[in-house]
Amino acid sequence: MSTSEDGVLKLVGMVYDAALDEHKWLTFLEAFTHAVGGCSAMLRSADLQAGKAGFVASVGYDPAWQTAYCNHFVKLDCYNHVMNQYAPGKIILSDQHMDQTELRKSEYYNDYLRPQDKVHAFGVFLIKEGSRSLVFAAQRDKRAGAFGEEQARLMGILAPHVTRAVQVHRRIGSLTVEKEWALGALDQLRMGVILTNRSGTPLFVNRAAEQMLAPSHGIGVYLNRLVLNSPPETARLYQLITDAAEGAPGTTRGGDMRIALSNGEFLHGMVMPIPLELSARLDAALASGCVAVFLSKPGGLQLPPKRLAALYGLSPAEARLAVKLAAFRNVEQAADELCIAVSTARAQLRSVFAKTGAQSQSELLMLLATGTLAHCRDD
Repeated sequence: MSTSEDGVLKLVGMVYDAALDEHKWLTFLEAFTHAVGGCSAMLRSADLQAGKAGFVASVGYDPAWQTAYCNHFVKLDCYNHVMNQYAPGKIILSDQHMDQTELRKSEYYNDYLRPQDKVHAFGVFLIKEGSRSLVFAAQRDKRAGAFGEEQARLMGILAPHVTRAVQVHRRIGSLTVEKEWALGALDQLRMGVILTNRSGTPLFVNRAAEQMLAPSHGIGVYLNRLVLNSPPETARLYQLITDAAEGAPGTTRGGDMRIALSNGEFLHGMVMPIPLELSARLDAALASGCVAVFLSKPGGLQLPPKRLAALYGLSPAEARLAVKLAAFRNVEQAADELCIAVSTARAQLRSVFAKTGAQSQSELLMLLATGTLAHCRDD
């Protein structure tokens, strides 16, 4: 059975569709099974040393037989042991590369392949990492006969694409997890955090900020943009957002402002560029700038300086500065309240960065606010 050039290109397209949507592996495997005249096909991972396996995707398999393979027959799989002798990418046809007399004497053949009538097979190791492997394979029943060179040629064309698609899918999956972890961490903060672009469109709002986003609370969203109660305050907010978006992450661009509430109280707002790494994980459009707006009520975060110093190895002076910054003071304000020179405060801040691993004030703020000490009161 031959496959036209258009048919091959269509299969390749299906492979890359599956890289973006794992559910489309089934569509590809069904089309591939039909193209090679098979009765089933699969992508299956295995750890030959541990004797463990898992079906990434498959068509034409009874789930009960898949479970039996993973629980028992993976340790007896003659095909895996033969394929393991070759480098990844080598197409193995069972009727050409295996001793058929020995195969038909095996438990794997008699108790697994023959009851399913999957007696002919061909496949390839796409990835081999130590004892772990990922195999792409198809099977035929006895009546259909052995696979030949035409089917091997098609698998040889597709195998590199399937390998790349699997790697792309893994990368997308890891980025998705990183994004969920990053957003999950922000969602646990007691302070409000809004990630926005230079236009003031919220990209992410944590739970604490959600409770603040109401017109009666002094800050809200109108026409998909952040707004404050008064035009002058809104203009000030956007001045800070623009300033932060144009500055490089880790710089001092952005700034602070008070946001008046209708009940006479106020929120403290801090607008800063967010770290590049976090921007990438959150899929934020860096071309438009990505900015973090921190919101808190004065006195809302109480950090004990002595315990903060012990936790991060800070000096008493550095710990006092870190506490001021965590309370939404900028370096100049903190220096004034601590009765030290601004140059001294900046030198202490550089030392705090080095000891905590933070790259910017926004990173330091996130670190301190998510730590266990954020929930402690000073004695």
